[in-house]
Amino acid sequence: MRTEPAEIQCVLGLDVSRDTVTLCDGRTRHTVTIANDADALRTALLPYQGTATLAVCEATGGYEDILLGVLLELAIPAHRADPAKVKAYIKSFGKRAKNDPIDARWLSRYGRDRAATLPRWQPVDLTQQKLELLVARRLDLVAMRVQEQNRLKAPRSRLIADNIRDHLAELERHIEALNAEIDTLVGESRDLALRAEQLRSVPGIGPVLVPLLLAVMPELGTLNRRQVASLAGVAPHPKDSGKASWHRSTTGGRRQIRPALFIAALAACRGDNPLATAYKALLKAAKPKRVALTAIMRKIITIANARVRDALPHQNEIMQLNA
Repeated sequence: MRTEPAEIQCVLGLDVSRDTVTLCDGRTRHTVTIANDADALRTALLPYQGTATLAVCEATGGYEDILLGVLLELAIPAHRADPAKVKAYIKSFGKRAKNDPIDARWLSRYGRDRAATLPRWQPVDLTQQKLELLVARRLDLVAMRVQEQNRLKAPRSRLIADNIRDHLAELERHIEALNAEIDTLVGESRDLALRAEQLRSVPGIGPVLVPLLLAVMPELGTLNRRQVASLAGVAPHPKDSGKASWHRSTTGGRRQIRPALFIAALAACRGDNPLATAYKALLKAAKPKRVALTAIMRKIITIANARVRDALPHQNEIMQLNA
C-alpha cells in the first residue's frame, strides 16, 4: 500500500494523445513531449518517484492507460480528470488558446488548485473492467438493433428488407453471445454473483438491468441514499432564486442508468409488491404519473444500494471463516 505526502509540492500536467504525452512540470512550467510508450514514460517520470508529486491527466478513452500503469508502478499518485470539468475550469479564466503544451499547463494548474479534493486514480479489477466492456458493447449492439428495426419499417426500405433482416439476425446472435458471456463472468466472480443476487431480489430489476448496474455503478453498496439517487440521475435538484421557486428536476447522473430504471419502474408498478402499492398511493394523492414513476425509480435504486450494502459485511465474514 503506497502512502502519499500530506502536502503536494509539485503537480504534473500530462496531456495524452494516441502517440505522445506532453508533460508540464508545475514547479518550473517547463513542458516536454514524450512518446506514449511505457519505457519512454518511465524514463521521464522516474525523477519524480518518491517526491511529493501529483500527476493529472484527462480521460481519453484508453490512451491514458499506459501512462497510468507507469505512474502506478512508480508509486506516483495520479488523478484522471473529467475533460468536461477541466474545460469548464479553463473557460472560467476566459482562455481559448489550445495546443498540447497549453493543455498540459492547464492540467497542472487544475491539479494544483484542487489537489486536496481530487480523488486519486485506482486500477480497476480486471473482471470488473471486462464486465464494463461487455455491457458497453451490448448497449451498442442493442442501439444498432433499434436503428435497423426502424429502417425496416421505413416505406422505402422494401428493396433492401432482406439485407436488413440478415443484419438483425446477426445482431441478435451477437447480443445472445454477449448475454451468455456476461452471465458466465458474473457467475465466476463471488463478489459479482453476490451483488447480482441482491439486485435480482429488488422488484422491477431484471436480467438486463442487473449486469448494467454491476458495470456502470460499481459503487453500489458504498453510498448513502442521496448519493446513489444522484448518481443514477433520479435525485430532485432544487431550482430556486430569491423568492422564485420552480419545480425540482432530476438531471445528471450516469446516462445509461436512467432509461433502464424507467423500464424497471414500469415493471415494478405492474406487479404485486410494495413499490406498486407506493405508486398507486402517489397517483391517488394526485401526483402526475411522470413524478410518481420517478419516485419509484428512486426507490428501486435506493433499495438496491441498501441490499448490496447489507450483504457485503456478511460476505466478508464468510470469506474470513473460509480462509
